[in-house]
Amino acid sequence: MGSFAMCQVWRMRDWQTKHKKIDWRHDHSHCLHCDYRLRWYDNIPVFSWLWLRGKCRKCGKVIGLAEILCEVGLGAVFVLSYLFWPFTLVGVLDVAQFFIFLAMLVGLTMLFVYDLKWRRLPGKPLVFCTICAAIFAGLRLWGAFSLTSLFELVGALAVLPGLYWVLYKASGERLVGGGDWLLATPLALVAGNYWIAFFILFASNLLGSLVMLPITAVRKWRKGLETQVCFGPFLIVGFLVVFFLQDWLMELMGS
Repeated sequence: MGSFAMCQVWRMRDWQTKHKKIDWRHDHSHCLHCDYRLRWYDNIPVFSWLWLRGKCRKCGKVIGLAEILCEVGLGAVFVLSYLFWPFTLVGVLDVAQFFIFLAMLVGLTMLFVYDLKWRRLPGKPLVFCTICAAIFAGLRLWGAFSLTSLFELVGALAVLPGLYWVLYKASGERLVGGGDWLLATPLALVAGNYWIAFFILFASNLLGSLVMLPITAVRKWRKGLETQVCFGPFLIVGFLVVFFLQDWLMELMGS
């Protein structure tokens, strides 16, 4: 899934920059330097990259770390999703929720890499993640519907995408980008609770501040360097941390 996600990132980039139509069936993986079409044995996740030492088989140019980091990273998050799953995995609805969550993680990986590389959040993965999150929230409400759970879900939407939308409009996109509040929508749907949404908000902004403030300061000191901040990756990491630790956080709130 990590290999698939990275492949779609490059396809979307071609579509964005070259206006090249995406052919999902026939657009095969290829070297970005010499256009060598990768064979099946060049496409084995992790193993092929290590065997070729991160280089193209034909031209010998470096493939890059993003590919293997994406493969290993998403695989690790899949494992963590099972180990730290905050809900039960007993019934059909529980298992369906789990696999819907894994599918959404693939879309979030595309958004994470794309925003980190080019400071944009493309629309197709955003729509995919929102659909997955809406199904996830619907299954949870269907399994245990109550007015309280519905109120908590609405509260999560008001806290995350609602607040980011206000900041986006009020600041004229200087504080929050248009894609950030859209990305916050599926995260809030999966969070399903306004307290969890508050924790995601806090964790994302804390991570963003700790990492980007020193980097932005250096960039401003060295005039001419790009100072725009890509917030999507911090929002995704903050969401994952809080989602996996939500039981402990809610117990902490209760105490």
